[in-house]
Amino acid sequence: MKFTLPFIGIGTFQMKSKADIYNVIDEAFKNGIRLIDTAQCYKNEKAISECLPDLLKAHHLNRKDIYIVSKVSPNNQGYEKTLESTKESIAYFDYIDVMLIHWPGAAKTLPGDAKNLSLRTETWRALEELFKCSSVKHIGVSNYTESHLEELIKSCRVKPHVVQNEYHPRFTEPSVRRVCNEHGIMFMAYSPLGRGDQDLLNNSTITSIARKHGVPPSQVLIKWSLQQGCICIPKTSRRERITSNFSNLASFELSDDDLSEIANLNDNHKYCWDPRVIQ
Repeated sequence: MKFTLPFIGIGTFQMKSKADIYNVIDEAFKNGIRLIDTAQCYKNEKAISECLPDLLKAHHLNRKDIYIVSKVSPNNQGYEKTLESTKESIAYFDYIDVMLIHWPGAAKTLPGDAKNLSLRTETWRALEELFKCSSVKHIGVSNYTESHLEELIKSCRVKPHVVQNEYHPRFTEPSVRRVCNEHGIMFMAYSPLGRGDQDLLNNSTITSIARKHGVPPSQVLIKWSLQQGCICIPKTSRRERITSNFSNLASFELSDDDLSEIANLNDNHKYCWDPRVIQ
């Protein structure tokens, strides 16, 4: 099934304050961003939904003009729990544009337990049912490895439309990208700027390329993801960073030399949780 999503969105991980959520989405809309990424376990779906009516009106937008991505919590894995929890998510937004399985493992289940496979299989079956009903427009997975993804593709009735994984110059996961390309699955990059210690933003290769193009390092990292064909969803809780991250993206292209230098940064380093341990 062919479909499109905006190639730029905003992540809302760890955003709980309704005031912060309002300000960030307001600034995002001002900058033309129309995709909002949330999740059941972020516990901010309700706050986002309460901000949207005023923000949509202020920016002369309708619900159909924006895209909501959410995720089934590991606590809600399994057929019945997925149906119940996703219907709650749907109620906040009228419908969900993309619903993902957040993690290949279930809560309170050991990484090597075979129950992980059975529960995520049931979770996918529930998402397929919701997709058929059109209350969820597209379905997919997050934090899936190549083996998790190939296992799903072999058994599913509806192939995933989206894979959302950690992705940045230090972790490029070519095996997952290959499976996505082979099956026409859109790839969404979270943590494209790295996390925490800002070592990517301060990396000498990134800062040198940023100086050459006259843009902040964050824009080099976002542009790199976009030029790899990824949907890019950097997270920030500060509205001023929306402008600094996105304002000049259309004004420059990374050259082949730039891309080659950035490619040398890949050392298979993850900043976030690692699904490779999940059976």
